[in-house]
Amino acid sequence: MAYFPMFVDMTERECLIVGGGNVAYRKVIVMLDFGAKVTVVAEDICDELRKLTIDDIASKDKKGSYTANKENNQTDPDAADRITFIKRRFERKDCDGMEMVIAATDDNALNHEIAEYCKAKDIMVNAVDQKADCSFIFPSYIKEKNLVAAFSSGGNSPVLTQYLKGKEQEILTPFLGELNEYMGQIREKVIAQYDTQAERKRVFKEILCAAIDNGRIPEI
Repeated sequence: MAYFPMFVDMTERECLIVGGGNVAYRKVIVMLDFGAKVTVVAEDICDELRKLTIDDIASKDKKGSYTANKENNQTDPDAADRITFIKRRFERKDCDGMEMVIAATDDNALNHEIAEYCKAKDIMVNAVDQKADCSFIFPSYIKEKNLVAAFSSGGNSPVLTQYLKGKEQEILTPFLGELNEYMGQIREKVIAQYDTQAERKRVFKEILCAAIDNGRIPEI
């Protein structure tokens, strides 16, 4: 059965990522990009994750929590304030209070254990590459500012969704991301100026088509 497509506002929502490898790093970047507050629990972290921390705090021979590094952060400027690194083995209590959990370790049995615990607690969970353990899956997606397109094969063929993503990137350009921001800025003004839904739709369509035809964003 196909997965239901639902766009969720993750701004400031608590997300736990268990694991410190490259897969975990990619999930961290995705969740930060969508505004989540991310906690990473791992005994060790990969070089890419280490770049998001202060190196002397994140050294392998120290215990406790890693400290986020604002200077090396590769996402938005305030993303470092939304990351917490905990250097130890996963404990079930780590899931408590989380709205989303991602099991991204290289231990399938541990990922399964995390998924079972989350499902029992009604916490959304994704166990990487273990479809049966997931209550949600990550789509292939394109994001230009607030404009997002996503594709899912129901977990059957990531290669196919990557193909669709590549095709869509030819259409969903940074220009359309900027245009979407502009349309949002003028939305309330157009709604206030025109009384009917039909009139508003006509005006929005005319503005959209003119911008695309001219290849530039109108001035407000």
